[in-house]
Amino acid sequence: MKAVYELKENNSAELLVTVKGERWQKAQKKAFNKIKSDLEIPGFRKGKAPEAKVRQVVSEQTIWYDAIDLIAQEALEFGLEEYKDIRLVDRPALDVQAMTSDEVTLKFLLTVYPEVKLGDYKAVEYKESRVTVTKKMVEEEIARLQQNNSFEVLKEEGAVENGDIAVIDFEGFIDDEPFEGGKATEYPLEIGSGSFIPGFEEQIIGMNIGEEKDIDVTFPKEYAAEVAGKPAVFKVKLEGIKVKQLPELNDDFVEELEIEGVKTVEELTKHIRSDIRERKLQQAEEEATNALLDGICETCEVEIPEAMINSEVEDTYNQYAQRLQAQGISIDMYFQITGMTKEDFKLNLKEEAEKKVRVRLALEAIGKDLGISATKEELEEEYKTMSEQYQMEVEQIKQYIPAEYLAEDVKMKKTLEALKGNKAE
Repeated sequence: MKAVYELKENNSAELLVTVKGERWQKAQKKAFNKIKSDLEIPGFRKGKAPEAKVRQVVSEQTIWYDAIDLIAQEALEFGLEEYKDIRLVDRPALDVQAMTSDEVTLKFLLTVYPEVKLGDYKAVEYKESRVTVTKKMVEEEIARLQQNNSFEVLKEEGAVENGDIAVIDFEGFIDDEPFEGGKATEYPLEIGSGSFIPGFEEQIIGMNIGEEKDIDVTFPKEYAAEVAGKPAVFKVKLEGIKVKQLPELNDDFVEELEIEGVKTVEELTKHIRSDIRERKLQQAEEEATNALLDGICETCEVEIPEAMINSEVEDTYNQYAQRLQAQGISIDMYFQITGMTKEDFKLNLKEEAEKKVRVRLALEAIGKDLGISATKEELEEEYKTMSEQYQMEVEQIKQYIPAEYLAEDVKMKKTLEALKGNKAE
């Protein structure tokens, strides 16, 4: 066999592989025998007709094309072995350049990895934002903890105020007729929550326990069709009033939170300050990293094949479907709930997919430019980390993730860390 490779425009290429001699003859013979075994000719049992008779009804071109199917994969592998630098993005398309009984030249139409033209990426600085944790942030977080652990107590006197929980009996009427779902007893309604029809909660304010009142409202147009846009009257009786009471901020309250290593108000304050700082640092690092990658991508030039973007979209789609499935929701059910189609969903993923591919290609090119590699020790350490994360044996993970794939991830991480080392003063 003989192979010739030529790079074309737009990340396309042609790989010509010529097969001749014994290999091509064997492929033709095998193809002929397969055709003969499946052929039924009047006067002969299936597959038992003489060769000369078979050749009368089967054209030589038919045999050649069947022979190509038998030898194409071997020819492709030969060509890729001859030109080891070829990196395929998608499965090649096959065409026939020339074909005779003596030899065949196959043309493989390839989509190859794009070339990245690096700009002055070293001029892009990693700018970390300064993180500040104020006293107010800590106080707000403590107040949230108190709010989450609040309890309800009966209000013994006074009228309903905003923020109170009004315990009400009610029945709704449209055109003096009760409607389905418009009745309840001892319903706890938090005033100001906005959970009822607009205008309803405001009219509860000022009511006293035992008081009855007609409340006039109009259903919004986006409600169920049978009530949408219609005026309604709710006959309401206030059965009771409850208020939310916050727990006192003391060591007993802190103990009830059951935060490991935190027993006192002072320890809680330090813990919350540390937790807020950690979250803000993580957010700041993420924002700085994204800004760094955006800046680096702007310095690089690359024409991304559509196949690479589509592959990234498909991977993201499958990951999302798996996460939904883990929650007991199929992707088809998700589409029914949201009213979105599969095509629309994938289209929405495309912009982010292109960005991910661009970043990956840029980091790969920069890593090569910087001479970054992954050592055997680093790979083993990465396998160990994954083993602890997924609770699997290292050898089992190695079966799923070959070392050459993991090496690419390690090099990407090292490249990014190297770029982060270029910090702005």
